[in-house]
Amino acid sequence: MRGLLHMPGSGRQTANGFTLIEAVVTIVLIGVLAMAVIPVIDSGVRTYATTTNSLNALSKLRYATERMAREIREVRRNPLTPTDFEMTLGANTLIFTKITDGNQVTISSSTPNVTLTYQTPAVSAVLTDLLNANTDLNFQYYLADKTTPTVSLSQLAYVRISLTLTDRDGAQVNQVTWVALRNQ
Repeated sequence: MRGLLHMPGSGRQTANGFTLIEAVVTIVLIGVLAMAVIPVIDSGVRTYATTTNSLNALSKLRYATERMAREIREVRRNPLTPTDFEMTLGANTLIFTKITDGNQVTISSSTPNVTLTYQTPAVSAVLTDLLNANTDLNFQYYLADKTTPTVSLSQLAYVRISLTLTDRDGAQVNQVTWVALRNQ
């Protein structure tokens, strides 16, 4: 199939290069192989991107819930004199005063952010920026039995934090954290 070239004066013919048919067949085979490999590579790239987005959302979810729980644990309640601590119980906002330093802390949601704000000094920090709706952050308040809801500060023993984040691909991750208020 190789083209033969006649060498003058030698009486011999030698092969030199490829024929047009060989070149076309090679190009077609490379094209077919490329068409078979491209979907596999594309799938791998998409899977990597999806996994990265999900891990990012999960990381932000864990950070936000852990930070909120740590702040809420700073509330000290005294079951004998339950009105000694200040807390404003909201479904999507929680305002309380830390007994350790008297600083007022606000945890609130405003799509797409969950924000932690201190009164003194006036500092605000975004805990996450993947909130899909204000209702994706929810605080619920319970008695010491952990099953009966309450809105009374005098009976409040647990705060349940429910947070749902939506990653860049639209997948949702959620976490529920229970925080026990410490006695003084």
